[in-house]
Amino acid sequence: MAQYLNSKDERRKNILTFNIDIITFAGLGALLLMFGDWVIKRYEFFWKYSIPSPVIGGFSFAVLMLILKETNLVNFEFDDALYDLFMYIFFVTIGLTTGLNLLKRGGRLLLFYVFVCWLLVFVQSGIGVGMALVTGISPLQGIMAGYPSMQGGHGMAGSLAPVAEALGENSALTIGMAAATYGLIAGSLIGGPVGNWLIKKNNLSIETDEAKSNYDEELSKEIEGDYKDEVNGQNIFISGAIVFIILAIGMPTADWITNVTGFAVPGHIFSLFLGIFFRSINDKKQIVKMSDKSMGLISTLSLNMFLVMAMMKLKIWELYDLAIPLTVILIVQTIITVLIAIFIMFKIMGKNYDAAILASGFIGHGLGATPNGLVVMDAVCKKYGLVSKKAFLIIPVAGTVLTDIVGVPVFLFVTNLFGS
Repeated sequence: MAQYLNSKDERRKNILTFNIDIITFAGLGALLLMFGDWVIKRYEFFWKYSIPSPVIGGFSFAVLMLILKETNLVNFEFDDALYDLFMYIFFVTIGLTTGLNLLKRGGRLLLFYVFVCWLLVFVQSGIGVGMALVTGISPLQGIMAGYPSMQGGHGMAGSLAPVAEALGENSALTIGMAAATYGLIAGSLIGGPVGNWLIKKNNLSIETDEAKSNYDEELSKEIEGDYKDEVNGQNIFISGAIVFIILAIGMPTADWITNVTGFAVPGHIFSLFLGIFFRSINDKKQIVKMSDKSMGLISTLSLNMFLVMAMMKLKIWELYDLAIPLTVILIVQTIITVLIAIFIMFKIMGKNYDAAILASGFIGHGLGATPNGLVVMDAVCKKYGLVSKKAFLIIPVAGTVLTDIVGVPVFLFVTNLFGS
């Protein structure tokens, strides 16, 4: 066996290697994004389970890389500088599209939902690290199968993986993306049936409060934005300028904090919170007129590009030895998330139709990120012919940013605690 492995490693040394430059890598990523869009339109499975086009296109390329590598034909090396840049931009736009006053303005139900999401951050992080120690893998590998890939989804997993990699875990990105893909499918398959079961078991009246409260009005305004907000060249330029100014301040400041304290603070994560701080001040002082729609456009573009590049970089072969431990961790994460949805989320949100819809969405969000939660709730609401407005207002706000306010610092603390 050892002789076979040695000969295999020797053959791999002689594999033809293609070096893909920075522009070609980005162009290939754009093509794969278009391919992913085509697949979603062509095959209902991918649309039904809300699997993003960057995941489809990028993962297809990763599978091709695996085949070429295992057959000793071709290997690829990338200049992925633009991957880092798109990731940095995406993180800053997260901060700039919200403010700290959003939690206060959201009302009691949003506050309750966010608290349960924060609880789930600690639980998923604890399960990841604890099960990693039990199954004999690195805690950094376990944490990547927790909050980043579950509630965070592919975007957050791809964004936080470099933190774990910098601390010595080279397989962080591959684990995060594999766990996030599992979460998308598991959340979609489980969330709807659980919501339906809660409605049937508790004989809930299929009714919801149609009266628009101040809470609904404030939250709707945050989500929909000012109707005068336009996407034009000037607004995009201003939004882009703000992003780069914050990065120019945040990146070196984070390096300085790291050098002084010895606690690794990645620049893009520090810049996220700097963006939240600036947005909170700007909402009160109107230092500059910000366009949420333009910022959202920049955010979507940067997210899609960095995510498809992250999937393209996956080294699937690194999962060979982690298949069983990773499977065990993800099964435990699924069970605990469902139990929290049933016994905590459903009860704390009122034990009514709205609460059942929120519990189902919480499973989709808790296992597979915010868009997945919306897809799950939409399926349940269509079955009963009644849309829960509260649920569709709460989850996008809580899941998009407010969860990360606690999730990201917890992840940083745990990785620094167990990092080399």
